[in-house]
Amino acid sequence: MKVILKEDVHNLGLQGDVVEVKAGYARNYLMPQKLAILYTKQQKKSIEEAQRVEQRKLEREKGQLESVLKQVEALSLSIRMQSEEDRKLFGSVTKLDIAKLLEENGITIDKKYIDLSSPIKTLGEHKVNIVFNKEMSRSFVLTIEKED
Repeated sequence: MKVILKEDVHNLGLQGDVVEVKAGYARNYLMPQKLAILYTKQQKKSIEEAQRVEQRKLEREKGQLESVLKQVEALSLSIRMQSEEDRKLFGSVTKLDIAKLLEENGITIDKKYIDLSSPIKTLGEHKVNIVFNKEMSRSFVLTIEKED
């Protein structure tokens, strides 16, 4: 079954890619999670147009985004979380938590540009990537400390 990916899917492809997957995987996982849509020529054109619009938007805002990335690169943030005696957290740190933390530090970034493979669930230093597109990305260090 051919599907168009609406978001990046680990070990499958990037947003906008047309991939061939088993029908059950598409119907039971990708489509209910809104990660993919059924491939048609019309859907493909629609996705390509949306990508072009997003790319034009990023190009118009390139100067502003570069200054945001320079601010992000200089950051070293920390957050205090409750954890067990070992390094495991009781909860997790998600993209939304990181976006709020950045906003508290004067940097407004939509959570869709924060690149985390999975929520952070351990104490210590973690590298967080901010990716606007392939050419415009930076990372910063997020330190998670144990709350007393």
